[in-house]
Amino acid sequence: MLDFKCAMQTQLDSLWLTPEDLAQGLGIRVSSVHRWLDPELDSVPVKNAFDWVYAQTEKLGDLSIQRLNQANAAHDRFGEHIVRWYRPDDLPETEPLGLQNLASHHVSEQLKAQGTQCQIVYACRDDEWIEQHLDDFPDIDPKAVFAAATDALGVTTSDIARALNVTARSVKDWKNPKNETMLPIDDAWEFLDVYAGTLEGRTAQLLEQALSPLPYHPANR
Repeated sequence: MLDFKCAMQTQLDSLWLTPEDLAQGLGIRVSSVHRWLDPELDSVPVKNAFDWVYAQTEKLGDLSIQRLNQANAAHDRFGEHIVRWYRPDDLPETEPLGLQNLASHHVSEQLKAQGTQCQIVYACRDDEWIEQHLDDFPDIDPKAVFAAATDALGVTTSDIARALNVTARSVKDWKNPKNETMLPIDDAWEFLDVYAGTLEGRTAQLLEQALSPLPYHPANR
């Protein structure tokens, strides 16, 4: 039973999905999802839940292709590969925010692996704003870059606030595209660099361990 719970949590995490996303997708209460994931309870995820998550995996592939095409189109227009990063206000409530940004993350990593420089810009920035900021250094949109880095690392606002001894409001302002004067401070970028190094070390240790296959996958039924 615990394996099914762990499998569901692992798949949600790998797709940057939340219990709320799964509940919305299945049209059920989020409390039901929390019961499925709670190792102390007997309730286990239903088959429809795994099917929905698997469908999001396929959707991720389509979104990644779409993001890559958008980045290439931006290069044709602006001379820069631009990858969009989303905030809750940029999407319908029914659209999983994490999945959208994971597609953007995959494309930005793919471009970097090819030696192609890309810029991360909030989806709310229009073409006129981008044209006005093309000469900005080092990033067109440092707020979006900072938000993308925190999302990719799984660092919360409270984590950063505690580490830097600042208010959560300050961290939110660093990400808020409407507050142009509040940019992430140097200590914040340094914290993310250190956090990334620590996370990489932990990941390497986990990869050395033998992991059992997931107990259920729709493609294998």
